[in-house]
Amino acid sequence: MKALMFNYNIPRIALKKLGLGGDFSLVKYSDAWPIPKIVYPNQVLMKTHLGGICATDLLQMSVSVSLYASIMASPVNPIPMGHEAMGVIAEVGSDVKDLKPGDRVVYNPVTRCAFYGFDPCPSCQRGNYEHCFCLLGIGDGTEREQKYGGRRKFGGFGGGGFSEYLLGFEKQFHKVPDNIADEVAILTEPFTIALHAVTRHMPKDTDTVVVVGAGVIGLLTIKAIRALGSKCRIISLARYPVQADMAVKLGATEVISERDQNKFYDRIASATGGSLFKPLLTKRVLYGNQGPDVIYDCVASESSVDDDLRLVRSNGKVVLIGLGFNITKKVDWSLAIWKEIEVVGTVFSGKEPYISEKIDAFDLALKLMAQDPDAFSGLLTHTFSIQNYKQAFQCTKSKQANNTIKVGLDFRKK
Repeated sequence: MKALMFNYNIPRIALKKLGLGGDFSLVKYSDAWPIPKIVYPNQVLMKTHLGGICATDLLQMSVSVSLYASIMASPVNPIPMGHEAMGVIAEVGSDVKDLKPGDRVVYNPVTRCAFYGFDPCPSCQRGNYEHCFCLLGIGDGTEREQKYGGRRKFGGFGGGGFSEYLLGFEKQFHKVPDNIADEVAILTEPFTIALHAVTRHMPKDTDTVVVVGAGVIGLLTIKAIRALGSKCRIISLARYPVQADMAVKLGATEVISERDQNKFYDRIASATGGSLFKPLLTKRVLYGNQGPDVIYDCVASESSVDDDLRLVRSNGKVVLIGLGFNITKKVDWSLAIWKEIEVVGTVFSGKEPYISEKIDAFDLALKLMAQDPDAFSGLLTHTFSIQNYKQAFQCTKSKQANNTIKVGLDFRKK
């Protein structure tokens, strides 16, 4: 089986941290990995069609993601790469009831109690599947834990989208409606990230919101706001023309691409009626109850978070979706106090509020995508065969040169 795996050990990680490891020192490609085998009767085997490359894959390859994420690592090594995956069911276990070979499906990499058959933990009871104890290898304390190898011996964050075949539990897979093409279906997992952030922090129709970053998560956040029915004003911060064009297509009211910081601050203040002032020895701040009501930061680097706190209106809200920072050195967090800002983080997805019900984010994503599949066309801009994974990652990093939005590994290619 052709596949790309994370190949972690302490010496390799140390060398990488010291700047002595190459771009791919923590990954390993082979065309002779064994095909995963069904072990439990509630598992299925998927033949991969597409695996999407996520910014977090790059962060993990460079060991620049927060060490907190280590609690979500798979208990196995090498670790299958690729958490954005879609394909067709190839084989099913004896207890599988709702899936059959040939079904087109998308994959949910965040394990939870229901996948294993455990009684729901406190997080699952609240619909906060993104915080299920199973991510730590903790079940319901019954003998069922032993079935999966014992406490701390199972669970973790799933993967395998960069493999010809992916093994998972039946309930990790969701059927793809017939009117959704593979190239749109592969966007399901990142769309759940956007929906999770927006449904739980829904803007009012009268709000002005700023979406920071126009990579795939930023663009899908714009689409999530519109698909969920908000008529708010959306200002997209996009660096490149291809991103700006797609932001407008997906529902942005206007786009700002200014890179000069002073001019950028002026543009936000002018667009929102806010008032900037210059404290001593530091950058300007927008102050008072005029300005962006909500900022969705889909980059969340140190510099963008500092900008968020400076530019959101007093008593506004900053929703952090990106993972571009961890321990900060240059963010003036005192602004959250002086301006009484609500700062919240979101990660993965769960059971989301929608109209008068709560619905699994994957079911909601597929429902909304099926209503308007054409809107998502063109987001997957590049595909590569698994053998050309180095070019695929380089294309992901060189967005301006390649007019890149989303890159996928295509196992349909020979």
